[in-house]
Amino acid sequence: MKNNFNLYLIGMKVALSNKMAYRGDFFISLFIMLISEMFAPLITFLIYKNGAAFPGWSFEEIMLLQGVFLLSKGIAFLLFFGVVRNTLIMVREGTFDLLLIKPKSVLFMSLVNGIDVGEVGRLISGLIVFVFAVSTIASISALQWLLFVFLFLFSVIVMLAFAIIMASTVIKWVGNGRVYEIFEAMSMFGLYPKTIFSKAFANIISYVIPITIIGFFPASALLGKPVGGVLFSVVVSILFLLLSTFVWRMMMRYYTSAGG
Repeated sequence: MKNNFNLYLIGMKVALSNKMAYRGDFFISLFIMLISEMFAPLITFLIYKNGAAFPGWSFEEIMLLQGVFLLSKGIAFLLFFGVVRNTLIMVREGTFDLLLIKPKSVLFMSLVNGIDVGEVGRLISGLIVFVFAVSTIASISALQWLLFVFLFLFSVIVMLAFAIIMASTVIKWVGNGRVYEIFEAMSMFGLYPKTIFSKAFANIISYVIPITIIGFFPASALLGKPVGGVLFSVVVSILFLLLSTFVWRMMMRYYTSAGG
């Protein structure tokens, strides 16, 4: 475990060194990403500014939900979401074989290679929205913080599962370069309370594809809002991660080397 952690730190240092070779490009990309991630909170602000609202959620509360979602997304894109793009490129170029001869798990090495310091703008935007929202809440108990941290961990786990599943698909279908767009379309539902959707659809994004645990459940815990099905959603998140590793192993069987 310690060795794996050290490898991840090395991967982080290498990724940072690569980005610092072109500092101007890095900071411009960071700024653009920071602004682009603020679009959803800005739209929400305009909705509330014009007198509309999401039922049962104040502006500050919905900002907290979106801050949690963006924070989880920022962590994911920084630490491992690059595995999708890197796997796609390596399979196309035939360099994915290099990971097969490593003494570590191919999946683990792929995740290490997926560290992308250039995505830190997403993390910063999430932190800004999250800190702003938390500062507007009158009081948060220690128990609420503990429950939030617990659920937020599963939020990141679900993001990891999404990354593994998407990376798995490009092993077989190397032309699937728009897989990120599929994820973005699906994950957008996590920016809003599940209570605004129909019961059937809310159950799907909570207990089939666990999207609501990315933002809704952790935010509700921090706000002290009573919500049902939290433990069930946690179990589904664990199963979703197990499913992602199964899909990875299955797709590895189809890997034929030499690129697309």
